[in-house]
Amino acid sequence: MTPVRLKKNRQKSVLNGHPWIFSGAIEAVDEGVRDGDIAAVCAADGAHLGYGYYNSKTAIAVRMLSFSEQPPDREYIQALVRAAVRRRAGNPMLARTSAYRLVFSEGDFLPGLIVDRYEGHLALQVLTLGMDKLKGCVIDELNDLLGPDSIYERSEHEGRRLEGLADSSGQVSGLTPESIIITEGDVSFSVDIRRGQKTGFFLDQRDNRNLVRMIAKDRKALNLFSYSGGFSLHALAGGALDATCVDASAGALEAAKANAALNGFAQKHTAHKADVFQYLRDADITADLIICDPPALVKSKPSLDKGARGYKDLNLQIARACPQGTLLLTCSCSRFVSMDLFQKIVFSAFSDAGRRASIIGKYSHPCDHPVSLYCPETEYLKALLVYVE
Repeated sequence: MTPVRLKKNRQKSVLNGHPWIFSGAIEAVDEGVRDGDIAAVCAADGAHLGYGYYNSKTAIAVRMLSFSEQPPDREYIQALVRAAVRRRAGNPMLARTSAYRLVFSEGDFLPGLIVDRYEGHLALQVLTLGMDKLKGCVIDELNDLLGPDSIYERSEHEGRRLEGLADSSGQVSGLTPESIIITEGDVSFSVDIRRGQKTGFFLDQRDNRNLVRMIAKDRKALNLFSYSGGFSLHALAGGALDATCVDASAGALEAAKANAALNGFAQKHTAHKADVFQYLRDADITADLIICDPPALVKSKPSLDKGARGYKDLNLQIARACPQGTLLLTCSCSRFVSMDLFQKIVFSAFSDAGRRASIIGKYSHPCDHPVSLYCPETEYLKALLVYVE
């Protein structure tokens, strides 16, 4: 394979196993390397470092697949898929759910690839040009290894446009039904892989939904940015007196209502269509269990300041309005916001509101979203459980 050569003294992160090489670290690219191609990567002195796929259009110009002399051929990629599936097989932490992430991009050493399992159906998401060129061998391995009822592609992400890719969505194999009933313990959800957010459900909040269930007894729950009501239903299953979902999407709230009815909680569940920022300014909040799980407000480093202000505003309005003794689970799914920064944002909000509060728990995403020791950026979800005086 033709090489990508790094600048002098820019090989350390690769030697440490980090899969990203930024464009500024590259000295030269062989003229035979095209965007999306797998290329050999070498240090400035010519020492071989491994193999990765290249894209001149993106800041992360190379994403490493192999850190050895082993080229990432079809069998190599399929072996990585098998290893990812094997990590989940028999995991007792996944024993009580029928939906989980099978492949988590860099967390499973397959950058740009997401595969989610919903009962016997798979949802596939391909985020990068290099992985898009490898998609065929991934699909073949998934079919051979798992024999799923269906595979549906949901490669709809703004990052694909940075890669020079259009969105891609559609049936890959089998026939994906409009609705799939999944379970988390004794709570059931109807998931629409084809049209739902992300790949149909927020699998990364599973452990935090179970946390909410544990602390919900005899409390009134308010679920902000509720989507299909995951936190609300777990709160009700845990003995909450009632639960209110707030979301700007009418479709999401209809899904939440349907899920409440599916679990026998229709009488204790309320849905409210509103912009959450405005809702917090207008509403008289009586709930003493509040979940605030907004979409990523920081999607790039340049948007960090603006997004941080958004997170502060949400937590400030909650701090001003919530009753004494409230438990608040406040979240950020922005990888550009570290846990330390998020804690400082929440501190600033409560300080400005003049409320005393304590962090009684810090949480991230579950075991099916593994954090690579070599790529700490894979830890994107931060959640703080705050007790408000």
